[in-house]
Amino acid sequence: MERPNPHEGTRRVPLQQDQWSREGTRRVPVQRKIERMHLPDPFTDIVLIGAIATCVAVYLLVTGPKVLTVLILKYLRRRRIAWVSLAAVMLCTMMVLVVISVMGGWLDMFEHSFQGLTGDIVVESQTLSGFPYYQEMMDRMQRQPGIEAAVPTIHTFGIINIGNLASAGVQVMGLPINQIGKVNRFPESLYSQYQQFSDDAKAAKDPAEKAKLMQEADAHKAHLSFKLPLPADAYRHDPALQKVNADPATFPGMIPGSAIIGIHRQSNGETTGRDPFLYLTPVKLTTIAIHPGEMGVNERDKNETIYWIADDSHTGLWQYDNNFVYVPFDELQRDLQMTAQESVDLRTNLTRIEPARTSEIHVRVKPNYDLNKAKQEVVDVVNSVLAEHRANGEATFRPPDVQTWREKQHIWIDAISNEKLLTVFLFGIISLVAVFLVFCIFYMIVMEKTKDIGIIKSVGATSSGVAGIFLGYGLVIGLVGSLMGLLCSFLIVHYINELHTELGRLFGIQIWNPEVYVFDKIPNTMNWRDIAIIVPIAIVSSVFGALYPAMRAAKMHPVESLRWE
Repeated sequence: MERPNPHEGTRRVPLQQDQWSREGTRRVPVQRKIERMHLPDPFTDIVLIGAIATCVAVYLLVTGPKVLTVLILKYLRRRRIAWVSLAAVMLCTMMVLVVISVMGGWLDMFEHSFQGLTGDIVVESQTLSGFPYYQEMMDRMQRQPGIEAAVPTIHTFGIINIGNLASAGVQVMGLPINQIGKVNRFPESLYSQYQQFSDDAKAAKDPAEKAKLMQEADAHKAHLSFKLPLPADAYRHDPALQKVNADPATFPGMIPGSAIIGIHRQSNGETTGRDPFLYLTPVKLTTIAIHPGEMGVNERDKNETIYWIADDSHTGLWQYDNNFVYVPFDELQRDLQMTAQESVDLRTNLTRIEPARTSEIHVRVKPNYDLNKAKQEVVDVVNSVLAEHRANGEATFRPPDVQTWREKQHIWIDAISNEKLLTVFLFGIISLVAVFLVFCIFYMIVMEKTKDIGIIKSVGATSSGVAGIFLGYGLVIGLVGSLMGLLCSFLIVHYINELHTELGRLFGIQIWNPEVYVFDKIPNTMNWRDIAIIVPIAIVSSVFGALYPAMRAAKMHPVESLRWE
């Protein structure tokens, strides 16, 4: 007698009577249905099919007989090979969550830091010579319904010489330091006047002590200054300043970026370089004035001013901490000859007063007020002031730009957003290995359990019930694996800086280089919105991998299955 073909148990014709099998083999109507929904790409189709399969698995587990749950748990305990698929789901979930958390945290840190160092809206000169009438503009801005505060700053370039020990080209920012906190979070970057107190507060374990230290930090932040930190006599003993025709104790204070004066974080996580002698080191700042309408610079407009280090600024943004120095607004305005001055009009020989100039105006928008609407209010104020002075023949300079903080930093933010999207997409493609692995393992299990499937069907199990066993099996694998991946990713992200420190201590390597990644700290927070997306996708993907093996098991004929050898 001729042995029957074992694969005949998967023929479609005998199983047309079964509702589950009939739906599993009718592919054309499903495709037409998807086309009618206008889904944008194949990935969406996969997710949709997996989501439907997941809903079916949940429904069958809830409404089906208890034997389904018993068989699923039995297979999960005894079929060790299924643990490989569980590990794959866990690792892929963990990998994607870690990557998206670090990249997303990186983007959030960029946005938070950039917004904290500028106003919500910035009125910015298009030239180094600046623009006049800024006080008139600020007065009108602060009368607008959406504007809370406006503060001027001056931005230029210079060369610093730190006690004849080091010199570098820097960007110079002139700040009215007692007002700058009204429009941004720059005061929180100052070590001596804020960070050392806030660090003590964070380290305190007693809630009352923590609250007291934070109040002390906020009190210092509210009364910032460029005041020199040491007694006047301490500055008068430097031999290099004996020939200076001024009292060294009267030199103004400067706040350099922390990296400029050698303060940095080592590979073991410790901050080094903040030595007391820094506050007794004179710093010579050389700048040059740029006048409106001039195409070049004049050597006679060069200015050299000696400063003392009053504090240091650690913003966490490498390009700021490594390039910027901050000096009093009035001092820099005077050095750059941007104060109000008398001049002679060469055409009329009449003396006129040139108004004071600034480089930027930083504007704070009132809470919950529409940013674009506030921007339009600022634009209207700037245009109205310029129009009035043009009517009097006074405004002959190039008008300033008005941008929101996001528009001002859009190159950085857009680049990082694209990097995040590309990185997550690539790791998502890699994670398809888990789906393929679930498919292969479940297919092997179905082929090995053909006789068992025949026995189950012969005692009355329906095709949908058999399919529910394997779909439920995939659902449990996806659920357990994704939750384990979530737990592992949370621990990795939460302690990622400590792990990086230990790697640096044990192997002497530095994976996260602040010069490359801008920040000196790795983002260590997770976005629960990302978790709410990634974990369900992991579960759905696992069920999708089990879908075809479940359909194959459902289509098996009891008689043919029992003949399987």
